Amino acid sequence: MSTPFWFWSATPAPRVEEIKSRKTDAKKDYRVRVVVVGSEIDDPQLIKLIEGCGALVVADRYCYGSFPGRQEIILSDTEDALTQVCRWYLQNTECPRQSALHRVKYRNDHVAQLVKDFNADGAIYEQMKFCTYWSYERVIASQVMPRDYGIHMLSIDRPYISGQSGQLRTRVQAFVESLEIKKLKTAQKEEN
Repeated sequence: MSTPFWFWSATPAPRVEEIKSRKTDAKKDYRVRVVVVGSEIDDPQLIKLIEGCGALVVADRYCYGSFPGRQEIILSDTEDALTQVCRWYLQNTECPRQSALHRVKYRNDHVAQLVKDFNADGAIYEQMKFCTYWSYERVIASQVMPRDYGIHMLSIDRPYISGQSGQLRTRVQAFVESLEIKKLKTAQKEEN
């Protein structure tokens, strides 16, 4: 199973039954699995570019992406819903504008957990040009994630519209190849 149990177990029963009845593809159409982390992506062409290079995006962790966007917000009757939702997003944001050291460690731990839970081979940290908060986070992560977490990663500073960027495509292709080489070396070590 490639997705963690907690992720799909909370879906309605008919959806669970449909997921359980799916058959796996005869041949996978990707070479590596990645988690994409970074600033908001308003351009779906970036994900298409990444997947076109042979990487399957198994999870995303943007400021307000799938994670933490899929977390349940428990509301109470003590105040209006809008105030509670706003407070939750301000207190639980994944945006690096919350730059206290404990929040940086929390975000790094969260990415490491996503890589583990979704059986990803690496992570792509992307930052929209001129997003100062993510520029710091991305640079720090490029050192911390491989050193402290053992996660192979690609760090990219991208233009707002990136789907036609040849340079970006080349960098993603090289990253995919490096992950494949890492997997081959790991398999060779296990055989010996």
